[in-house]
Amino acid sequence: MPTESASAVVFSPDRAQVLLIKREDFRIWVLPGGGIEPGESPEQAAIRETREETGYEIAIDRLIGRYWIPQAPRGGNTQYLFEGYVIGGAPISQGFETLAVGFFPVDQLPARIMGRMKMRIDDALANSPTVIERVDRVPIWVAIYFRVGIVLRDLRNQYLRKNESH
Repeated sequence: MPTESASAVVFSPDRAQVLLIKREDFRIWVLPGGGIEPGESPEQAAIRETREETGYEIAIDRLIGRYWIPQAPRGGNTQYLFEGYVIGGAPISQGFETLAVGFFPVDQLPARIMGRMKMRIDDALANSPTVIERVDRVPIWVAIYFRVGIVLRDLRNQYLRKNESH
């Protein structure tokens, strides 16, 4: 069964910088985001994932786009991309899925940024009057690599959370 996820592009007030996280599992910079939980809307997922991964509370301005990734495991993934802005909170120094949090100039993104993130930031900056719809094809080996890494990370995090409460 295909999956759904949500991400947020969070700019500084002047739109000159964008919020990114450095993933703990793959050591690359990405937009905050993740899977949509049962009973959760895509907007709620983008807000929750941003809070969990960055420490910032955000509000959503608009839906930027829907990206269909057909090679993703379980029959593909639809990713909803929202533009949001900070309304509170503070950056975390590190979390279960996050090594670092930071705002970066949109024209000077970190060297180790996931390739699709630049396109998604550009889509947000374009201010399209309509929702962007894209098919985002990735090589199957990339999809498998990321899926295996995420499964291993989730198992480790479950173990760590379980042992934290004892």
